[in-house]
Amino acid sequence: MMTSRKICSPAKARRRAAYTLTELMLALSIFGFTSTAMSSLMFASYNMNRHVKGMGDASSAAELAIRRMIEVTRSATDVSYVSPSSGLYIQTPPDSSDLSYIFIYYISNGELREKIQTAGTQTLIQDTSLVPNVNSFTVRQLNPGSFPKSYQIDVVLNATPVPVTRSIVVTGRNLQS
Repeated sequence: MMTSRKICSPAKARRRAAYTLTELMLALSIFGFTSTAMSSLMFASYNMNRHVKGMGDASSAAELAIRRMIEVTRSATDVSYVSPSSGLYIQTPPDSSDLSYIFIYYISNGELREKIQTAGTQTLIQDTSLVPNVNSFTVRQLNPGSFPKSYQIDVVLNATPVPVTRSIVVTGRNLQS
């Protein structure tokens, strides 16, 4: 018995293996929607990372500055404050070589700066930037006329997406009345 095989012409075989225009357009549309969703997700995660990093950096800088002020104030013999531009003056007790230092925390060009100079001769030792992008730096004496003096220090930094605020209350242990 003889079997016959059905032989397709090459043109007909090519037509069966190809996609229709509708199938191609549908595949491209799905790919386009998926790509748009993925790029939106990637952009949102990039923005979130940028915000978290900005907040973390600002918080770290503010904490460092606050801790420096706490350390210096705890051993201070005198603390005074007039304005953010003139700064918070903190004088330390004399060290082993009988030198006393004045630490001045002030705002200049949007930066919280720390200036260290010797007391008496006013010799500048260093003037460094502690924190950039400072929105405000305020110091308020909590107990005027009382001893020992207590101060509330507030630092507000410009950060993305919201400002970072740090507040502390310091009281000098060695203040002289």
